[in-house]
Amino acid sequence: MIRERTLLLGAVSALALGGSIVGAGAAVAQTSATTQTQDDTVEEVVVTGFRGAYASALATKRNSDQITDSISSDGLGRFPDLNVGEAIQRLPGIQINREADSRNATISLRGLPGSFARTTLNGSGFADPILSTSTNMGSTPLGAFNSDIFSGITIIKSPDASNVAGGLSGIIDLRIAPALSRNDGGFVKAAYEYNELGDQGSPSYTVGYSTHLTDDFAVFGTLAFKEENFRRDSISVNSWANRLGSIQVGNQGVPGTNPIYDALIAQYPGGVYYPSQMRQFVRQNRGDVFTGAAGFEWQATDEVRFGLTGFYTKRQLDQGTNHLLYIENGAGQNTNTALVATSAVTHFTSLGTPYVAADGRAYINSFSSENAQTFDSIRSEPVTQMVWAINPTVTFENDEWHATLEGTISRAEARSDQIELDIVQNAYRNLGSAGLNGITASVFTGGNDLSRFRINLNTPNATHIPAGGYTIPVAANSVTQVGAVMPGQLATVAGDRFGVTGTNGQALTELDAVQFDLTRTLNGSFLSSITGGLRFETTSFASSGSRNSAMGINMAGLTQGVSEVNPYVGDFFGGQAGGYTSNWRNVDVARTLAAILPVNTALRSATNPNGVTNQFLLDPATGVFLTTYGLVNNYWDPNYWNNNFTNSNDTFSAYGMAKFDTEVFGFRAQGNIGLRYEKLDTSIVALDCQGCSSVRATAAGAVNHFVTERTYGSSNDYWLPSAMAKIDLTDDLVLRAAYYRTYVRPQPRDNVPITSVLTPDPAVVNSPYTITIGATNLSPYTSDAYDLALEWYNRPGGVFAISLYQKDVEGYIGPIVDPTRLCPSNGLINGVDFGLGPLTISGTNCLTASGVQVQASGSTNQDPITVRGAELAVQQNLDFLPGWLSHFGGAANFTYIDIEGTTGAGVPITLPSVSRKNLNLIGYYETDRYGIRLTYNWRGDYDLAAGNSFVGDARTVKSRSQLDASASYNLTDRITISADAFNLTDATRSEYQGDPMLPRRMDYDGRTYQLTVRATF
Repeated sequence: MIRERTLLLGAVSALALGGSIVGAGAAVAQTSATTQTQDDTVEEVVVTGFRGAYASALATKRNSDQITDSISSDGLGRFPDLNVGEAIQRLPGIQINREADSRNATISLRGLPGSFARTTLNGSGFADPILSTSTNMGSTPLGAFNSDIFSGITIIKSPDASNVAGGLSGIIDLRIAPALSRNDGGFVKAAYEYNELGDQGSPSYTVGYSTHLTDDFAVFGTLAFKEENFRRDSISVNSWANRLGSIQVGNQGVPGTNPIYDALIAQYPGGVYYPSQMRQFVRQNRGDVFTGAAGFEWQATDEVRFGLTGFYTKRQLDQGTNHLLYIENGAGQNTNTALVATSAVTHFTSLGTPYVAADGRAYINSFSSENAQTFDSIRSEPVTQMVWAINPTVTFENDEWHATLEGTISRAEARSDQIELDIVQNAYRNLGSAGLNGITASVFTGGNDLSRFRINLNTPNATHIPAGGYTIPVAANSVTQVGAVMPGQLATVAGDRFGVTGTNGQALTELDAVQFDLTRTLNGSFLSSITGGLRFETTSFASSGSRNSAMGINMAGLTQGVSEVNPYVGDFFGGQAGGYTSNWRNVDVARTLAAILPVNTALRSATNPNGVTNQFLLDPATGVFLTTYGLVNNYWDPNYWNNNFTNSNDTFSAYGMAKFDTEVFGFRAQGNIGLRYEKLDTSIVALDCQGCSSVRATAAGAVNHFVTERTYGSSNDYWLPSAMAKIDLTDDLVLRAAYYRTYVRPQPRDNVPITSVLTPDPAVVNSPYTITIGATNLSPYTSDAYDLALEWYNRPGGVFAISLYQKDVEGYIGPIVDPTRLCPSNGLINGVDFGLGPLTISGTNCLTASGVQVQASGSTNQDPITVRGAELAVQQNLDFLPGWLSHFGGAANFTYIDIEGTTGAGVPITLPSVSRKNLNLIGYYETDRYGIRLTYNWRGDYDLAAGNSFVGDARTVKSRSQLDASASYNLTDRITISADAFNLTDATRSEYQGDPMLPRRMDYDGRTYQLTVRATF
């Protein structure tokens, strides 16, 4: 099959490339060619292009049989927005997701998360650089593309039978205009972006050119390069699920002997919960984006045309880092036993007044403590997103027939290599002879506003690293942290620690396709044409990963000298949250790695105490090898063996569609009726690590684990009908109706079939069981969609429109919420006994008989849901007004979404990252010399997916508004200078859990400014 596919794609490419050679020869032989002049090119651009861009987009909408919205570049090689995602969020029904810290610019479309949409290039699919499994990250990262290469972007909200399947919420079609349709000439652009947060800037450059070498042969090319240098600052409460125990408060005695605890329980019988971990952190992004597009077209004869379009983009944030400070106050979990010799818990010296939240529980949001634990965590997280695609085409067209043969060859890479280095100051044993660790803290979460948070942290050790360094190597069942001897304890008892961990992941995607379309034009009939087509597409998603460990590192290199002051303590949160602590340390990642490497891979012994244990002897067949960073892979960590698999899909498609153009009761009616058939064969080959667990890792003797593979397969086929109608009620009033059925295959990393259990790490306080439930039987999800739209084109450049839609979705993939699967009373996960024993539910926690928390998660096909929405839009060009008022124009749109359905547990459904309400307001003023545009976006609150919890722990993101501005001035007919400002409102992004008084996270990006100079030639 692979050989046949390669031959077929090669034939298409050879035809197109062969045509280019002949066409180039013709260009050389041609002595004269009539092409448009450069002056003509300039005259077709409306100065700053706002008015022209909106008019072009409106024409696309008016002429389409389908329900669409679009944006176009302003003819000068620019979208006046920060990235593609920011630009298309101006359209009705689109919401940009800001959860990612790296401006990935994924979107939600028509009430559904981004993974429900499909992104195409000129109507053809391409390989997506997707790595993450989270719902709002499992879609095309539009931030990986430089928008300068695109001629426009069309959102197809009602796909027909001729469109590639997979756009359940719609299709985001990135448009690159073919060579023959372009005007001769070129442009250059230079820009500088300035980010207020951190006082950081970065340049960008673009050059593009297109020319007709003859009347029949044209080429084009665009290259764009942009440096990226920006950051995001955040504050978070990592969990509100920890319940105070008597061992933490008052005299730390058991209930009945502890007056302070007894008084709390008397007033709040359900217990009192507290924010056990506060975090402040900075995500710094540094790197670049290189994007290019090129192509040619040759009209070989009046009927035959050859073409090729390709693009390449690579976004490489090779200096992405996260700097985090945790202040941990544990171990609570309703521990009411007496202190014993091994107890090492935080003691609360004062507590704020409890607040009874909407869930009926009592919470405190302020306290003081001693014997607290701190983490200074530094994570180097370089990210790569790369994709390229080549689309060769051969077209035959005459008055009656139109045939196209198109190939697609596309490759993508998504890579994230994380090295995490943690300076850990642990709580000391409460009854130890050396006393407590001397760390005191006071915390206030800020009520309903995290920007008012306050942390006071006092540590006796300024470097946070013990003077004697670390002398206790990792154990085989706890491989992330080396230790320093706890004062007053035996030489084997660790106190402070240094952690080395992190997950490395890579996904390589291949997509090859060939498609043939044939259209017969009909005259003298109510049918205007009949179209049919065949498509074969094969995709492969190869996921690989590893997990860094501290096994065998050179502990002698970890001295106090590696600790340094965190570089962001001077301007954290841009001064908008003054309560942060500056007692925050950092390590230089490259220098620290040099100090702890190379690892000692010899067997541990009395004479080699820092070697590897017997189960960690290097052998790839057992999952033990050196990672990207030269560290020993932790073979029993599910982050390793759950992320190594290949997901392959072969898709055969066939469709037929009839277009009609007739009169119905005196009204002109246009549209199409079609049927598409798709057959999908899926094969998954997954790595399975037999005997890989932290419990078995301590066994002496021979190696007791090995790596094998499991293969899973499935086959599905679908009949996908569609019908579209556009009725001209008057010359200006258009009624549209549409129906279509489609399906979406699961994201590859949602479809990992292996169930994994990570046992508690004995070196980490309150370490839980972490369970990933294998998805052995996920199926693609389907939808029947209904659309109705009314559009009044009241004047040139103007429209009033209303769209109503309903999508009946079956089997969409979401998190498991059924408590009988996440916390089964018999302890069997997916029917398998992992040794957990009986499990019980306590509040938001799933607990073993010994009180250890169990955090289980997984994906499953959900019960049917219905998504309904309404979109209101208006666009007006006010050139009918007198004088200077004629230069005004603008647009506005409002979207309302309603979701109906329940989870498997009977809880009303909420889809993650989807706001029920969204508003865009756009106004501009444009003359022959200059133009100004203001854009305002408001997005209502929305939910995020629950984490490792079966009853909640789900978060809500507060509503957010943002004002952007653009101004452009035409210095000459060929040179334009423009300025853009983003987030003038200095908006933040805020999350809370169930009640605004339980804040979870706040992100601050600050304002961004951009100055651009463009010239045409």
